[in-house]
Amino acid sequence: MPRVSIIVPNRNYARFLPDCLESVRTQTFRDWECIIIDDASTDDSVDIIQKYCKQDKRFRLIRHDKCLGISVTRNDGLDVATGEYIAFMDSDDCFVQTALELLVNMAASTDADMAGAQTMIVPDYFKFEPMENAAVSPPPFSWQARANEHMSMGKSFNWVWIWRRIYRRDMIGDTRFLPEFTGAGDDICFMLDICHKSSKFVETPAISTYHRAHTNSVTSGAFSKECFEFFIPLFRHIRNNLLDKYDMDFWKRYMNGSFKYLLTETIFRPSQYKLHQEHARQVLRECLKLIPKKYLTTKNRIFAWFLQW
Repeated sequence: MPRVSIIVPNRNYARFLPDCLESVRTQTFRDWECIIIDDASTDDSVDIIQKYCKQDKRFRLIRHDKCLGISVTRNDGLDVATGEYIAFMDSDDCFVQTALELLVNMAASTDADMAGAQTMIVPDYFKFEPMENAAVSPPPFSWQARANEHMSMGKSFNWVWIWRRIYRRDMIGDTRFLPEFTGAGDDICFMLDICHKSSKFVETPAISTYHRAHTNSVTSGAFSKECFEFFIPLFRHIRNNLLDKYDMDFWKRYMNGSFKYLLTETIFRPSQYKLHQEHARQVLRECLKLIPKKYLTTKNRIFAWFLQW
């Protein structure tokens, strides 16, 4: 049983895969398995992955014959992972060379269910370069708390970037990404589904991950329908399954932050780009039916009532 199982979903990112997999192979922490799930790529991705699998048995390839989406792809990795901890890595991103050593040490020394660090945004042309004598330094400082105390969407949206931390596999249990999220939003829902089970979370301002900004990236790409369509299944899932998992104070923070973010993605950005405006308004109206108004401030409640009409 490896200490860490790294789950890497991939679809048509052959140009970034060597950097991603090299950043895993050269980790200063050696006790890992890397499960790459290829979602029916049509480029040279599989050839690159197979090359790494032949060179290092810690790499493992799972192939899809047809495209199934990001949630199903990540779930396939979770279903076969055996490590004590789970780490997620997108195939266009890279680990810092000491990332796993830093995160495992933090989690083990504090008995935390989740250990996180920060992300550095890098350009499309970024090239991962391993160092011969990379060594982990003690984090400058870290804080710990229950995970749900820091995940209000309005406070820090990058909280839901799942690929900058590790998670105890026993805490995740049988929780999986919801298949209706085929692009954006899968990580938001997943974090809500697991954080109420976490008794302790630690985080450091040290960097663990290089996140590549490019035109095809969900988080940094061009404005599209994916930027707002995930809100409907997200709020539906919250309403049907999660309201009793967190307290009133949490939902007040989360819903008011989400409401602000929803308005940005369905009113201001569509207007700014002059794209998808009518469809975005339809999504907004549907979401307002799903958001429990008792969690909104009086101002936002009045605004929501006005928008529904």
